[in-house]
Amino acid sequence: MTGPKNSQASELGETFAELRPDLLRHCYRMLGSFEEAEDIVQDSLLRAWRSRDTYAGDAPLSHWLMRIATNACLNRLTRQRPRALPQLERSPAAADAAIEELEAATWITPAPDARLFPDPERTVETREQVALAFIALLQRLSPKQRAVLLLKDVVGWSADEIAAALELTLSSVNSALHRARETVAGRPTSRVEEPAPEVLGAYVRSWEMRDLETLVALLHRDVTLAMPPYATWLQGADTLRAFFQTPRFWGFWSRLSRAVPTRANGLPAVIWYVRGPDGASVPHSLQVMRFFDGALAEATNFIGAHYLHGFELPP
Repeated sequence: MTGPKNSQASELGETFAELRPDLLRHCYRMLGSFEEAEDIVQDSLLRAWRSRDTYAGDAPLSHWLMRIATNACLNRLTRQRPRALPQLERSPAAADAAIEELEAATWITPAPDARLFPDPERTVETREQVALAFIALLQRLSPKQRAVLLLKDVVGWSADEIAAALELTLSSVNSALHRARETVAGRPTSRVEEPAPEVLGAYVRSWEMRDLETLVALLHRDVTLAMPPYATWLQGADTLRAFFQTPRFWGFWSRLSRAVPTRANGLPAVIWYVRGPDGASVPHSLQVMRFFDGALAEATNFIGAHYLHGFELPP
């Protein structure tokens, strides 16, 4: 027979599972790393479960869990540098410029929509809150400013609730919020649209078929291409055409064997597979794509296994 305590524990576990995506999105915004966000959420839920008897019920359970997760993120951020995106950190390079590689942990990682948005209908209405550019902008705020801004303007808490959760004074919360909003208000907005299926299909096929002319025809005039962990990035359809014709790019393109469609950060994405030395196809990179006016406006191609965490990878 299931007793009252077992029933309550079961209900609590179900509520934890329902709240997990909200916590995951929040921690991803805080940290800029999907893998680290998953770790923090898992640890926070485990900590909450072990101390569930101390939950007094004087605040919604979601607030209790969010407080635990936010403070865990703040503790993590004291030990690491903020992450970034190449296209927001330096000027674009020429097509034949030397490509500079930095540590993979320098850069923001993509996040799979399937994990962020179990309900696909929520993706469009909230995708700006997980857009790569927004995640990168948040990393320019101090950890405290980041937490206050997200809890107030995204999660919807009051200043008093934030002060209590983070053990700050109300004036400190309001000051951090003001500075954070000033920084965010100056960010450029990226125009986004869902590409027509035939446009997205034609773009992916142009890569698979190594069809340079069709590929270039699908690029916006001011298109950008970034390639973490490389700090070098490119801008403009003419520059990309020249880059696609270089031997170093052709070395990758000639080995391209398969494209697996997916979604990341609220946008269409594709996982590129290449032939390994033994002829087998192995995952190479994940490209997140932003379209506008029926053309590719921005592509961020995350290269290496470090950036594929959380995505389903068919063998």
